[in-house]
Amino acid sequence: MNNEHRARDWINFILERCQFPDVQALKNHLDKAVFTEFCQCGCNSFKVLVPASTKGIAAPGKYGVFFEANFNLVEKGKTLEILIFSGESGMIEYIEIDCCGNNFPVPEVVEVMGEPFHVSASSALDSQ
Repeated sequence: MNNEHRARDWINFILERCQFPDVQALKNHLDKAVFTEFCQCGCNSFKVLVPASTKGIAAPGKYGVFFEANFNLVEKGKTLEILIFSGESGMIEYIEIDCCGNNFPVPEVVEVMGEPFHVSASSALDSQ
């Protein structure tokens, strides 16, 4: 079941495994966040609310994906995709967790093989 406890597990996974370019800045950002609107379709996606007083992590101006990490799952042929979206304010607004492009539910126990096979950090990442 996708809920706040599961979201916190994903935050730990993201910080430890996803190779975010500035993991400390991401941690500082997410430490202040509240997680809501937990999707129940089988993905593990959720909304992120960060206080306005927090420094943005992505360049402000538009909503969109600014970071992605993809992993191979132990189950042959299946992948795990983690996408982090920022809003116009430059704050994280949504974290999407999918299995095979949301064609399968995310397994209850996620077993990835090694490091991500794809990591993409947008040029919109705030480097200040």
